[in-house]
Amino acid sequence: MIDNATFQIIGRIGNINTSDKVTRISLATDRPVKGEQDNWTTKTNWLSVTVFNEALRKRLKNSKVGKKGNKLIVQGSLQENNYEKNGETIYTTNLVAQDFDVIAFTSDSK
Repeated sequence: MIDNATFQIIGRIGNINTSDKVTRISLATDRPVKGEQDNWTTKTNWLSVTVFNEALRKRLKNSKVGKKGNKLIVQGSLQENNYEKNGETIYTTNLVAQDFDVIAFTSDSK
Protein backbone atom coordinates (compact mmCIF):
# COMPACT_ATOMS: atom_id res chain seq x y z
CA MET A 1 0.00 0.00 0.00
CA ILE A 2 1.22 3.47 -0.87
CA ASP A 3 0.59 6.34 1.53
CA ASN A 4 -0.11 9.62 -0.17
CA ALA A 5 -0.80 13.17 0.99
CA THR A 6 -3.39 14.72 -1.32
CA PHE A 7 -5.53 17.84 -1.53
CA GLN A 8 -8.64 19.07 -3.30
CA ILE A 9 -9.36 22.78 -3.64
CA ILE A 10 -12.34 24.60 -5.11
CA GLY A 11 -11.54 28.22 -5.82
CA ARG A 12 -11.48 31.07 -8.30
CA ILE A 13 -8.44 31.95 -10.40
CA GLY A 14 -6.71 35.12 -9.28
CA ASN A 15 -3.46 35.07 -11.25
CA ILE A 16 -1.54 32.62 -13.39
CA ASN A 17 2.25 32.98 -13.58
CA THR A 18 4.10 30.87 -16.13
CA SER A 19 7.81 30.22 -16.61
CA ASP A 20 9.65 27.69 -18.81
CA LYS A 21 8.87 24.57 -16.76
CA VAL A 22 6.29 25.55 -14.15
CA THR A 23 3.00 27.39 -13.84
CA ARG A 24 1.65 28.79 -10.57
CA ILE A 25 -2.06 29.42 -10.10
CA SER A 26 -3.29 31.72 -7.36
CA LEU A 27 -6.70 30.48 -6.17
CA ALA A 28 -9.13 32.37 -3.92
CA THR A 29 -11.16 30.20 -1.55
CA ASP A 30 -13.83 31.47 0.82
CA ARG A 31 -14.82 30.22 4.25
CA PRO A 32 -17.29 31.46 6.84
CA VAL A 33 -15.83 32.97 10.02
CA LYS A 34 -17.75 33.79 13.18
CA GLY A 35 -16.82 37.29 14.24
CA GLU A 36 -17.69 39.67 17.02
CA GLN A 37 -21.24 39.53 18.37
CA ASP A 38 -21.74 36.15 16.63
CA ASN A 39 -21.87 37.77 13.18
CA TRP A 40 -20.77 35.55 10.32
CA THR A 41 -18.45 36.98 7.68
CA THR A 42 -16.57 35.52 4.75
CA LYS A 43 -12.78 35.24 4.84
CA THR A 44 -10.85 34.76 1.61
CA ASN A 45 -7.74 32.57 1.59
CA TRP A 46 -5.27 32.77 -1.28
CA LEU A 47 -3.55 29.49 -2.15
CA SER A 48 -0.76 28.95 -4.64
CA VAL A 49 -0.90 25.74 -6.67
CA THR A 50 2.10 24.59 -8.70
CA VAL A 51 1.62 22.89 -12.09
CA PHE A 52 4.50 20.90 -13.62
CA ASN A 53 2.47 18.66 -15.96
CA GLU A 54 2.80 20.00 -19.52
CA ALA A 55 -0.71 18.92 -20.60
CA LEU A 56 -2.28 20.78 -17.66
CA ARG A 57 -0.11 23.82 -18.35
CA LYS A 58 -1.33 23.88 -21.98
CA ARG A 59 -4.97 23.70 -20.81
CA LEU A 60 -4.37 26.74 -18.58
CA LYS A 61 -2.98 28.71 -21.54
CA ASN A 62 -6.37 28.36 -23.24
CA SER A 63 -7.93 31.83 -22.94
CA LYS A 64 -11.30 30.38 -21.92
CA VAL A 65 -9.98 27.89 -19.32
CA GLY A 66 -7.25 30.01 -17.70
CA LYS A 67 -9.38 33.13 -17.33
CA LYS A 68 -9.27 35.14 -14.11
CA GLY A 69 -12.40 34.46 -12.04
CA ASN A 70 -13.08 30.96 -13.38
CA LYS A 71 -13.90 28.48 -10.63
CA LEU A 72 -11.67 25.40 -10.64
CA ILE A 73 -11.61 22.17 -8.72
CA VAL A 74 -7.97 21.11 -8.38
CA GLN A 75 -6.65 17.79 -7.11
CA GLY A 76 -3.04 17.09 -6.36
CA SER A 77 -0.38 16.06 -3.91
CA LEU A 78 1.52 17.77 -1.11
CA GLN A 79 5.27 17.91 -1.59
CA GLU A 80 7.63 18.98 1.17
CA ASN A 81 10.95 20.60 0.31
CA ASN A 82 13.74 22.36 2.15
CA TYR A 83 16.63 24.60 1.23
CA GLU A 84 19.36 26.60 2.93
CA LYS A 85 19.16 30.39 3.12
CA ASN A 86 21.65 32.47 5.09
CA GLY A 87 22.72 29.38 7.02
CA GLU A 88 19.14 28.56 8.02
CA THR A 89 17.07 25.64 6.73
CA ILE A 90 13.78 26.77 5.21
CA TYR A 91 10.96 24.21 4.99
CA THR A 92 8.15 24.52 2.44
CA THR A 93 5.05 22.55 1.49
CA ASN A 94 3.96 22.81 -2.14
CA LEU A 95 0.51 22.07 -3.54
CA VAL A 96 1.28 20.28 -6.82
CA ALA A 97 -1.66 19.88 -9.22
CA GLN A 98 -2.24 16.49 -10.81
CA ASP A 99 -5.59 17.39 -12.41
CA PHE A 100 -8.16 20.16 -12.56
CA ASP A 101 -11.54 20.93 -14.08
CA VAL A 102 -13.39 24.18 -14.66
CA ILE A 103 -16.66 24.03 -12.72
CA ALA A 104 -17.86 27.58 -13.51
CA PHE A 105 -16.79 30.12 -16.09
CA THR A 106 -16.66 33.78 -15.15
CA SER A 107 -19.13 36.02 -16.90
CA ASP A 108 -17.82 37.52 -20.14
CA SER A 109 -19.53 40.78 -19.19
CA LYS A 110 -16.86 41.69 -16.58
